Amino acid sequence: MRALAATGPLKGIRDWVIHRLVANYWSLPAVAVIAAPLVGALVLWADRAFAGRWLYEKGITLLVSGDAAQDLSIAIVGINAAFLTLYWSVTLIVLTLATGNLGVRLVDRWLDKGLVRLSMAGLTFCLVFSIIVLSRVDPEASLAQLPHFALAALFLLELVNIGMLGVAIHDLGRTMFVDRSIAHLGTDAGSVAIPVVSTQPYAGEWGFTLPSKREGYIEGIDLTAIEKQLAMDAGTVCFCAAPGQHVLEGEPLVRFQNAPPCEDDIYKAIPIGEFRSSVQSTVYQVRLLVEVAARALSPGINDFYSAMACADQLAAAISGHASTWIDEGEVAAWKTAPRFELPGQDFRGLFGEPLKAFRQAAADYPSVSIRMIENYARLCALMAGQDCPPGLLRYLKQCAKELRGHAIDNAEQDIDRQDIADAFARFDQPTPTLKSAA
Repeated sequence: MRALAATGPLKGIRDWVIHRLVANYWSLPAVAVIAAPLVGALVLWADRAFAGRWLYEKGITLLVSGDAAQDLSIAIVGINAAFLTLYWSVTLIVLTLATGNLGVRLVDRWLDKGLVRLSMAGLTFCLVFSIIVLSRVDPEASLAQLPHFALAALFLLELVNIGMLGVAIHDLGRTMFVDRSIAHLGTDAGSVAIPVVSTQPYAGEWGFTLPSKREGYIEGIDLTAIEKQLAMDAGTVCFCAAPGQHVLEGEPLVRFQNAPPCEDDIYKAIPIGEFRSSVQSTVYQVRLLVEVAARALSPGINDFYSAMACADQLAAAISGHASTWIDEGEVAAWKTAPRFELPGQDFRGLFGEPLKAFRQAAADYPSVSIRMIENYARLCALMAGQDCPPGLLRYLKQCAKELRGHAIDNAEQDIDRQDIADAFARFDQPTPTLKSAA
């Protein structure tokens, strides 16, 4: 279920093109369709050259006549066609049901699942390979003239195919398990894709502004490639649009203290896609957690326990991004090259809007609001002893305060209002300390 998210946003146009060619359900089966005839030809050549005769002389044969060989090959072709049709059908049904319950944007992550793509490629390869072997079986040939090696390879491949089908169907079934998707999202979202440090924003005049050539969403920024391009220039660079952010044609994309030597190289390092996708890393995963929670709380689904699981994973992701907090008046900068300013790629840029959206979705559900308020309190208690920036602790408490006020205003029962207030009171409780063993 895990995608490329843990590796960070895409780096440049080349990575974007490769991802589009790889993260789908057709590219690997297409390779299998091309490879199957080549492998089939090689197996048949080996059969005619030495392998078939060697098996026959050793008495290692599966069949007793040409008719039996043809019947077996026809049966295997039919089974492979049925397996492929079955797997495609089950895949479509599972994706339809899962997206209906969790969110359509999870499809982008499932397209990255290697086992699904490998299963489709394996089924496709076996079907094409079996057809090629069937075409070389002569029902009137003598037993010595049959392609014994090719038939043995076909039979063994079919055994592997049957076993893999069971594994693949099991994996598809697990796709419907909502907590598994939520857990993987939380794990990926907790990874810091771009390490940042705090710096004072550039106060001078920008010498050059690079506008966006098209409308769309920033897929990623190849900071390493841009740093190499600007190696001889020590001027400040501000990346106005963060990964996942929507830009209009003509909007500022990058600002430079000094004009870059080649604008085209900068454009190639900042791919812009037509829609939001999982390759945009943390910013996408955090929003997807909120989207799954909001969908789970919709009247048609009403699965507040899934929303609670999303709240827990949001807390885990927040804990992993404490190092990305930037205080007011300062700006995030790339840790490797601090002259690269990265507004919007700090903690508030990643979590600010999603946490507001979560508050709006959870305010009508006291149980979910209470869970998230308690998570805020747990985070503050945990981070207080870990040299956490004080500004982040104040920010998290303010988020909990806003959620408390919104939830109390929407609560219909006094007992719910009291429970919400009690959850917020955890901020005033002393943090327990661990005593070392004597």
